[in-house]
Amino acid sequence: MAAKFPTQSKRQLNDIAVRLAQLGDWEAAQRAFLDAIDSDRRNPDLYFNLSLVEEERGEISAAAIALTGALNLKPTYVKAARRLSRLLARYQLSEVGGLASNGLKAALLTKHIAHQPIVDVVLRQVFEVWPTLKAAAASVEEAVNPERAIAAPLVTVRTSDDLGNDLLLLALKIGIVRQPTVERVLTGVRASLLLECTAERFDDRRWSDLALALVVQGWNNDHAWAETPEETAAVAALTVDKMALLDGDREAARRFILRAMYRPLQLICGEALMSADACKLKPRSLRDTVEPRLVDEDRQATLARGLQRLKPLKDATSLKVAGQYEASPYPRWNSLHVSQPGALKQAMVRHFSGEQLAFMDQPFAVLIAGTGTGQQALQAATAYGPQAALTGLDLSGASLGYARAKADDYGIRNVRFVQGDILDIDALGHSFDIIECVGVLHHMADPWTGWRSLLGRLKPHGLMYIGLYSAVSRANLKALRGEPAYPGPGCSDSAARIFRRQLLDRADDAPGGSLKRSRDFFALHAFRDLALHESEQHMMVGQIEAFLAANGLEFRGFTLDPQIQAAFELAYPGSSYPGRLVDWAAFELANPTTFDAMYRFWVGRKGQP
Repeated sequence: MAAKFPTQSKRQLNDIAVRLAQLGDWEAAQRAFLDAIDSDRRNPDLYFNLSLVEEERGEISAAAIALTGALNLKPTYVKAARRLSRLLARYQLSEVGGLASNGLKAALLTKHIAHQPIVDVVLRQVFEVWPTLKAAAASVEEAVNPERAIAAPLVTVRTSDDLGNDLLLLALKIGIVRQPTVERVLTGVRASLLLECTAERFDDRRWSDLALALVVQGWNNDHAWAETPEETAAVAALTVDKMALLDGDREAARRFILRAMYRPLQLICGEALMSADACKLKPRSLRDTVEPRLVDEDRQATLARGLQRLKPLKDATSLKVAGQYEASPYPRWNSLHVSQPGALKQAMVRHFSGEQLAFMDQPFAVLIAGTGTGQQALQAATAYGPQAALTGLDLSGASLGYARAKADDYGIRNVRFVQGDILDIDALGHSFDIIECVGVLHHMADPWTGWRSLLGRLKPHGLMYIGLYSAVSRANLKALRGEPAYPGPGCSDSAARIFRRQLLDRADDAPGGSLKRSRDFFALHAFRDLALHESEQHMMVGQIEAFLAANGLEFRGFTLDPQIQAAFELAYPGSSYPGRLVDWAAFELANPTTFDAMYRFWVGRKGQP
């Protein structure tokens, strides 16, 4: 490409491009940055700046390509990895073929960013662009042959280059497969590794690397993938002698890996495998995979035992819900986007005045009610900043042990975790400036009583962030629960897997078929929370409006995609921000997917300045 400014130096070309961007002339800035890159192709900053311009132009795929280009040149470019993660979390790319594979790999290896959006795009690229897996995905979509028959040629004689690629294996270890077609292909691959491959294939390092990646993927998705009766029988027949395994027996190791693709570590040997045993495992790739997992599980259990507890649980519904999350902590997560201190205050300016947020300039207290495994609390802790002292409250000790371990991993010190019921909140003995309670109240026997309990611990100037299930967008769940095949809360993992696979194979417009659009569909613990919960209530906007009026609260706005907010404002131009709730109720009825299953919104007390 001929440079637009052929007589300019590299520095001058960059300065021209930056100036054009500052003036908001995005088209000219894009051309100028391309000219600058053409004369200085090894400069990662130029690619990063180009990405900013492409995003302003609405060319999101081009922005992502530029960011992976920057990371390809500079794998330690944290700013580029962070921006790529946020970009991919917010937008759906129109095409993924131009993304630099090494740049994607560098992003997956960057700490303190959310990796799942990058994993999603990696899997799209692998199965939409790479020839062998693209063909396998097309065959699965067309249902030409069973998944196992489609996958078998990829692994039985040799492991295909695509399946052995480091980028794919890294994505399987770091995140969760959240594309139905990809899941079907890899379900067939797993079955072929179990049923089609001879014992001699274990000597192929690429075979064992793939199998171990699927082991970790099984941990990530909580062994959600369906299995045929033949697979179930074969897994049951794979007895693993613990002593032989620890003595380095290769056949025991092969059996262990195959069984671990399908079952939790605790169910592989006849007796429990302890973290102290892991250092004896061979080959080294097996040891390096299993040892960190066992150490983490031991650490989480120890931390759970040391938790502060409010009172013994006594509410019948709370006991049932606690039992679900003790067995299936939700969500199990592997990465966290660490925000800049004060980022949440900046976001809250849309909902509250500077005077209402002034308390955040000095030490303040935050309650995360129903904190689960801590992802929300730890993200909030970094985004509120060091002035905030957070308390994470939850029914489940297992969930809080997970949360405490993650807080230690990320070095986050301004959060404490307490096990207890929202109904016993007074036992905490102090009040809070901000209370967040998202995805929790609707699991109580009486959500409104739970909300009032929290209000009793909100300071007079306090603010609340609430998340409640929408009866409109969750209507499909109500129909699903009435089906004869519905296995119900507390069902076995096997029954949950079978039912989940039925939904995976349904058309989107069939009852429950749309659930596979939810990010919670693709891991078994999350699927239980999504579709098999012990207790679930659904709300209408009118009910929320009535509760706010009765309790002296004022609606301060939903957190929604800007495009949805813009569509509402276009439909109701007289309903100034944050919009009248009666108008939002009508808008939702006309657009049932508006809230993606849950209303998320801020409230404050009436009369606050």
